[in-house]
Amino acid sequence: MNSLVLVGIQFLAIFVIMIPKSSIMIIPFWWVLLCIATVTALWIFAHNRVGNFNVVPEIRDNAKLIVTGPYRYVRHPMYSSLILFVLGIVLWHFNVINVLALCIMIVAVSLKAFKEEKLWSNHHEDYLAYKKRTKMIIPFIL
Repeated sequence: MNSLVLVGIQFLAIFVIMIPKSSIMIIPFWWVLLCIATVTALWIFAHNRVGNFNVVPEIRDNAKLIVTGPYRYVRHPMYSSLILFVLGIVLWHFNVINVLALCIMIVAVSLKAFKEEKLWSNHHEDYLAYKKRTKMIIPFIL
């Protein structure tokens, strides 16, 4: 699937979740997820320079493989942080549309991660070893 289409689907799903609609708050501690996601994002920026990021999964020519900080535990911590943040919003404004949009966003982000993994495997010789010792998106699990 085209990278820009995946990015578009990802941001469209986030946009749908942000539109106010009738909902119930399913858990009172939704804000904890938002805080954890924000702290994780700041930790990521402390270990990876801004020019190394790319909204599309293609690898920049000057990209460097980062294996410190949150990258020591997962290969795609920005996706982890994004999913956690949006999950917090969905739990705050819980309804069927938001749950569906979250699922669509997770699929789009996962497809982006798989594409990025293929590209990194071709781009950096140490990536396969890094892939074997770290999880993809969820630390210690997946």
